Amino acid sequence: MAKPEETFDLILVGAGTAGSVLVERLTRSGRHRVLLIEAGGEPSNRMVSVPAGFARLFRTSLDWQFESEPQTHAADRRVFIPRGKMLGGSSNINAQIHQWCHPADFSEWVEAGAEGWSWDEVAPTFQAQEGWTGGEEGGPGRGRTGPMSIAPNRHAHWLSHQFVAAARQAGLGDQPHYNGGHYQGAWIVELAHKDGRRFSAYDAFLKPSLNRSNLTVLRHGQVVRLLIEEGRATGVLVANEGQGERVIRAGGVVLSAGAFGSPTILMRSGIGPADHLQAHGLPVVLDAPEVGANLQDHPMSAVIYRTRGNDTFRRADSLRMLLQYLLFRNGHLASNAAEAMAFAPLSLTGQAGAPPDLEILFAPFEWRNQGLEPPQIDAISFGIAVIAPQSRGSVRLRSQDPFDAPIIDLGLLSDPAGADLRALLAAGRLARRIAATSPLAESLAEEVFPGPHLETDEELAPPFKGELQTVYHPTSTCRMGVDPRAVVDPSLRLNGIDRAWVVDASVMPRVPRGHPNAVVAMIAERAAGMIESQI
Repeated sequence: MAKPEETFDLILVGAGTAGSVLVERLTRSGRHRVLLIEAGGEPSNRMVSVPAGFARLFRTSLDWQFESEPQTHAADRRVFIPRGKMLGGSSNINAQIHQWCHPADFSEWVEAGAEGWSWDEVAPTFQAQEGWTGGEEGGPGRGRTGPMSIAPNRHAHWLSHQFVAAARQAGLGDQPHYNGGHYQGAWIVELAHKDGRRFSAYDAFLKPSLNRSNLTVLRHGQVVRLLIEEGRATGVLVANEGQGERVIRAGGVVLSAGAFGSPTILMRSGIGPADHLQAHGLPVVLDAPEVGANLQDHPMSAVIYRTRGNDTFRRADSLRMLLQYLLFRNGHLASNAAEAMAFAPLSLTGQAGAPPDLEILFAPFEWRNQGLEPPQIDAISFGIAVIAPQSRGSVRLRSQDPFDAPIIDLGLLSDPAGADLRALLAAGRLARRIAATSPLAESLAEEVFPGPHLETDEELAPPFKGELQTVYHPTSTCRMGVDPRAVVDPSLRLNGIDRAWVVDASVMPRVPRGHPNAVVAMIAERAAGMIESQI
């Protein structure tokens, strides 16, 4: 049974990184009555705050537990897609890597029609949001007074330091910093940490705002659709499983439900590809063919080596390590597991300063079945990733039921020219090159995956495809631009519908080169100023 209508100045849908930033910014003045609707609840699991514990949250009630359709160009593999379902969203379930991404990313956004989003225009926001605690270690231009607590990884394993040294020795260069400009090289990652704990968007932005009198939070609420009247968003229809539906009115609606949630809400609202909506018996309010299109993520496979010793993260969840973490906030559990990374162009002998094409993530343990299985051997893992992919996928409705998971086709390795597969193979060869370089080489025994007997592209492609996943960075399903097909304009207003905005990773014209949580926070901060001027 429908409950009585309520009215707010603004409804925010989704309490992930973007929603958390928007809440803090749009309730700060106290002038606007804001409702935040989140499909999950509190980030109550203890493993949320334990930096190395994020894989323990996969396939729990705090995870949407999405899975892709069979990937045609990756051995028909279904890829597990963890996404945070709680206040703070995926910033409570990620590897906590803090990265501004590459200046070239934002130049490409502008070229794609995202006017006003160049590097020079976005860099001040990165700086203003950041609370860097590492002194001069992080390089010039770092923000030190922002709400996002960012720290060097003081708990990185010695094998991770060996990886950085070997990568630099192998030809990646010795550039000391990766945030704040162009980058190529290898580093121990910077982390969203504070006092040995994860410090997520929930901690930085949302939690400090929860007691504001002009904020109402509706937990465990699934938005069925937007209410559209005379071309204007006037509220939402919300469902609580087992408790019926209710209408909530507002002067405007902001979707921050992520690259999967925002487009599916739009489609259930009759905004999307007309033929797809009609196939599901939905009225076409606005034929918007690119809603749910252009999905991108970073394809990743692995190269794994057995270590000569047993000092790895294989026993990170032992009683000794757990007590060490609980008592002293240090040890293996105080790290983020994916401790180091390297970025490189396809050819190390190419143009100096060229934006990177490849990433190698380093972890001092065996990564098994997307982290869903614990390590079985003492090993290290190279996550080999394509960070400037050409392939595109899509997200579509499975049904009108808001509790049904969407149909997600990641489109991995599907670009007709085969550039993404070539980049993946190049990343695998670079990982082998680093593994054979001192000082890391002396710590490794043998390659256990894909296996040293596999040498040619034709031999390596099948095992890499068979273990293919993503780095969990879905973007671009509601891309911004100035062309008629763009879903939102550069102010993130929904094209064709007044008083509606989309603010999350879905608006990126393409996935950036790196780990984009800080990019999402930046987008939300800038969007908040644009929205506030219109409400």
